[in-house]
Amino acid sequence: MRVPLSWLKEYVDITMSPEELAHTLTMAGLEVETIDYLGKDWGDTVITAQIIHLEKVEKSDHLNYTRVITGSGELGVVCGAPNIKQGDKVPLALPGTKIGDITIGESKKMGYVSQGMLCSPRELGIGTDHSGIYILDPSIKIGQKLSDVLGEVVLEFSIKAHRGDLSSIIGIAREVSALTGQALRMPKPHFQEQGIPTSDLIKVTVEAPDLCPRYSARVVSNVKIGPSPFWMGQRLLAAGMRPINNVVDITNYVMLELGQPLHGFDYELVRQRHIIVRRARAGEEMTTLDDVKRKLTPDMLLITDPEGPTAIAGVMGGAISEVNDGTTTILLEAANFKANNVRRTSVALGLRTDASSRFEKGLDPELTVLGANRAAELMAELAGGSVNPGIVDVYAHTIQPRILPFSTEEVAWLTGMQVTQHETAEALQALGFGVELDEQDQKMTVTVPTYRQDIEESADLVEEVIRIIGYDKLPATIPVGPLPAPRGISWFDREQEIRELLVGAGLSEIITYAMTSRARMVNLLAQADATSARALLQAGRVEAGQQMAIATQSAAALAAFDARTIPAVALANPLSSDMESMRLTLLSGLMETMQENSKRNKAGLRFFEVGRRYLPAEDTHQLPDERRSVGIAMSGPAAISWVNELARPADFYDLKGVVETLLASLHIPNYRFTPTQHPTFHPGRCALVEVTRRTSEGEAVLSPIGVMGEVHPSVQQRYDLPERTYLCELDLEQLYEAAPQRLVYQPISRHQELTRDLAIVVDQAVSAQDIQDTIMRNGGKLLRSATLFDIYTGEPIPAGKKSMTYSLLYQSQERTLTDAEANALQERILQALYQAFGATLR
Repeated sequence: MRVPLSWLKEYVDITMSPEELAHTLTMAGLEVETIDYLGKDWGDTVITAQIIHLEKVEKSDHLNYTRVITGSGELGVVCGAPNIKQGDKVPLALPGTKIGDITIGESKKMGYVSQGMLCSPRELGIGTDHSGIYILDPSIKIGQKLSDVLGEVVLEFSIKAHRGDLSSIIGIAREVSALTGQALRMPKPHFQEQGIPTSDLIKVTVEAPDLCPRYSARVVSNVKIGPSPFWMGQRLLAAGMRPINNVVDITNYVMLELGQPLHGFDYELVRQRHIIVRRARAGEEMTTLDDVKRKLTPDMLLITDPEGPTAIAGVMGGAISEVNDGTTTILLEAANFKANNVRRTSVALGLRTDASSRFEKGLDPELTVLGANRAAELMAELAGGSVNPGIVDVYAHTIQPRILPFSTEEVAWLTGMQVTQHETAEALQALGFGVELDEQDQKMTVTVPTYRQDIEESADLVEEVIRIIGYDKLPATIPVGPLPAPRGISWFDREQEIRELLVGAGLSEIITYAMTSRARMVNLLAQADATSARALLQAGRVEAGQQMAIATQSAAALAAFDARTIPAVALANPLSSDMESMRLTLLSGLMETMQENSKRNKAGLRFFEVGRRYLPAEDTHQLPDERRSVGIAMSGPAAISWVNELARPADFYDLKGVVETLLASLHIPNYRFTPTQHPTFHPGRCALVEVTRRTSEGEAVLSPIGVMGEVHPSVQQRYDLPERTYLCELDLEQLYEAAPQRLVYQPISRHQELTRDLAIVVDQAVSAQDIQDTIMRNGGKLLRSATLFDIYTGEPIPAGKKSMTYSLLYQSQERTLTDAEANALQERILQALYQAFGATLR
């Protein structure tokens, strides 16, 4: 929220510099994000001038040639803005002025010499409007530096969601008053009432008091629509709002001043002179002020008349009752709407406004009458209106201030700071709290003002006292008490360990949204059907031995599949259709990140993400299963390099090497990669990652913890990826179940190793993993390792066969092995391979 300093000073005296004020407020919990010095860059070359001559430029449909006086001379300026006329006073940028990245110079345009530029609010940096020149107040002297006229210091605050009372100039002024000890000057509306009573002019019915606790209405007659006075427009621009006309500007001005959003209806367009506050009906529609037809749902609150909707409560008015140039009677609405309902409606419609952002934070119901009266006062003063007597105020259940018992002991207990009863009472009273002291036992009763809806218990009062006294005055103390019990390894530590391992393997971490859509996740499937979609629910894996029919599917067929049939944790009120459910897999976010980065990076992409997947429970009353997982994605060469190893594209074995590095670092010795099929991956280039885990009976079994492989070509094409892409997803919870809880170390053998090579010929269909398992099983305790280092096909190997060469390492802890012992083991292994696979020695 932008707060012009000059406007703030109208309600509280400020003697400190803007920097000191920003520091004081920030240290009290009101974060000042920036200090904007409007006019700082204008210097001496942006001045006030007056147009004394205006003529159309021949052969141009929009340019005008103007003569302007500056107090010290006369200049010619060519201008294309449609809103200027002779006699207007305007900002003039002289030659040599730098506006943004452009330096203004003298130039010749269509036969006219232009000696400067007339400026719009956007060019001056005081607004976003570029539709016309900023017209200055007629009373301003010409030839002045514009910074002396429009220069302003603006504090920009980050207002937190629980502090709706700070969404106004008065709210900030109240804090400044409490922190500096200066008196707060509240606006006190004063006006004469005349004409027909408001209660005879309008009827208000609130059918949904649970969503609209209070609705106040006033009528102002005989208004004259026109431009706002210069001072009001200047304040609105500095606060980030565009002036429109006096009536609309007054409602915006009061909203910024008091924090109470207002809406002005053209009274003559309110049918049957009856306002009805109700929920929308199924299928109901209305056109809002931005000329967009909105589809409404029954959980949305509307302002209607007997014939239909006129506004979306707390969000935006309707075009049907919009104030226009012919409006003479204004029906002023000042209401209080439930914060959560406004928030849901605003998000559902994709319509965020200044009003909705304030209602979402929770507003004081007591503001409605003050806001309506303040706007009525300004309309009488600035629009020539006459305020009709009385106000229609529907307030079914008056909100009573919360009363809390409090003691200075609570401040000491929570903060360690000793404060007196007088200091506590003074701090709270400065913020508008009522304090009734009990001098005898140092206790007090605190009445919480209705605008402080965030104060619910005594701990909140402690925070308020410390804020005003100063966080910097809290004493530095050393914690006392028994040391906490040592904690076990946390998931935070485990996930950090995974991150460090993968970064060490050359990957970069990404973080994607846990919210996605089922339609986006379906993009992972080569063929979208119920069977393939089930893989998204299976921790990204298919059980060993299970085969799935995988085929390429056209975009039309993919779109025909109803992604909503996939079980997922759906959001009741999603931010957008692309974020309607919680993710079932990390692979979707990885692929989308690969897609974006592949457009900008010619080198390879190496990403990983540690996060959670959200699997729905079969019982809808139970919470979803949040599975901790890690996803890995690789594509393209490691680098743009003349080194062949770095320049070659990533392949399946690069991904396998990263997974093996991860498993080895976690000291998981027994694992295997088993061929499988999966709807995301290329048939024949996909494997389950299996590790050995102990069952409840103590039996060691192989259990799949994830899947890895090359992405199916149709999926790769769908994501516009230029290189073959490789993905892996592992379930971290199952992974750590397989990791040893305690590491057991063995002494290094003092005895010599014996190495033997074993080259065998087997059918091409035989997997290396099965051969590896057979070798290790038959090698016994003396076989330390078996490493495959060569696979060969071709002459003289028979067709349909392949040669596989292993390096076998034998070693004993007790003695030096003899050649005879090693040869005997080698023979036993070869015999086992022959019996299992028909392997022959090459």
